[in-house]
Amino acid sequence: MRELSIVEIQTVAGAGFIKDGLSSIGGNVGNFGYNLISSYLNVQLPVLGNVNLSNLLPTLGKDVGTAIGSQVGGQIESTLTSLPLVGGVIGKILG
Repeated sequence: MRELSIVEIQTVAGAGFIKDGLSSIGGNVGNFGYNLISSYLNVQLPVLGNVNLSNLLPTLGKDVGTAIGSQVGGQIESTLTSLPLVGGVIGKILG
């Protein structure tokens, strides 16, 4: 039997649910926004002709939104756990 890494322990314990939730929401918002502007992302290249960036990078909006949501969620979690008196309780709830 092997020892679990910290990431595996946090995953099993459900740690970071605020970060995970905002990450998911950010990914969905990013994907929605990217799909709205994808028709305007045409680039005219001399050799290749007209290239649409959304065809080359179809998950860019979701990836960027997920990264931003993850950063915001992580910051919220670290702020909540650093609060005096209640931070320890919140830290135990968040994992």
